[in-house]
Amino acid sequence: MTPALIRGPRASQDTVRALVEGLAHDAGRSGFELEPSQRQAARRLATLGAQVTGRRRTLSRKTPRSLYLHGPVGRGKTWLMDSFYGRLDARKRRVHFHDFFRKLHSGTHGFDAGNGTAIQQSVDALLADIDVLFFDEFHVHDVGDGMFMARLLRSAAQRRIPLVVTSNYAPDDLLPNPLWHEHFLPTIEAIKEMMDIVEINGPSDFRRFPAAGTSPSAGFEAFRSGRIVSPGTARQLGRLGLFRPQPAQSRVLSPTTQPIVVKNSDPDLLWVAFGELCGGLTSTSDFLALAETFKTWIIDDVPSPADGDPASAPAWQRFSNVVDVLYDQDITLFLIGAGPLDWDLEAPGSVLPVDLARIASRLSLLGRSDADEALAREGAAGS
Repeated sequence: MTPALIRGPRASQDTVRALVEGLAHDAGRSGFELEPSQRQAARRLATLGAQVTGRRRTLSRKTPRSLYLHGPVGRGKTWLMDSFYGRLDARKRRVHFHDFFRKLHSGTHGFDAGNGTAIQQSVDALLADIDVLFFDEFHVHDVGDGMFMARLLRSAAQRRIPLVVTSNYAPDDLLPNPLWHEHFLPTIEAIKEMMDIVEINGPSDFRRFPAAGTSPSAGFEAFRSGRIVSPGTARQLGRLGLFRPQPAQSRVLSPTTQPIVVKNSDPDLLWVAFGELCGGLTSTSDFLALAETFKTWIIDDVPSPADGDPASAPAWQRFSNVVDVLYDQDITLFLIGAGPLDWDLEAPGSVLPVDLARIASRLSLLGRSDADEALAREGAAGS
């Protein structure tokens, strides 16, 4: 037996051990300890890391199994991915769900289809010159996006490129719309065939209820500086330095192809009504384009999530996408509505999006100015 064959497994074990210890060290530096399901995911990530780096040394053509991390919001899936990404010594690329689809859709217009489909060329560009692809916040609500994902999975398998995916959904729960779910079943089966499925299901949502001394939700300072304001009196808004725009300040913006009438678009600040932003034909591409220009968003006339109007379901799904984009881009968000503006609802027949828990978790980072506070302040001012 040659020395190389002796050293190979030992080197792999050392790599796994070093990566697990590194992830645990990063957790300790952030002020918390990995709970059992996080430790299980850390070990699986470390094994993948050892396989990826070992394959480059040995020129092995065997593809390491991809990894699908899923579980409730705030359990540290993205934190683990980012820590592992930072420690992995390999050619790598990390993409976020919304940013991926924006680039993919724009990429279909930027490639010549003469040497294959434009979509395939865009996917090839995403996978070019890497050993592993990291895909954060994976969820599918549109059959067209589902088709893109199927193409990505096939291409990654052909190129022998493993994926690390985080999601709030188990694979069987992707594309939950019953009208389209059956069409996505082959891709779901491909995910389960290609990937090891690991659930991170600790008892705490660290983003909302961090344990003493923990800080896994640190960062996103701009987003966290926003507020949910109800009922939105002039006095409430004035204390926040917000003043309702005059009609003359209204503008029509066309971030992509869909015109949007906004109440104000001063440099760096966007003020728009919920119905205009979410009630029409806007898409995530529009939200991403606007986020590149405006770093403070004010969305007013936000209806109460408790209203339960079935016709509002598409608008709430767009609102969910808005929150995703603004959180990921760390943009300040003010939500103004008559109220109650409470997304922690489990009401039967709710029209809120199926990924409500993720949105409620993110909105919980915002401060609140509610009706009781407004009355108390105004009473104190008049006494």
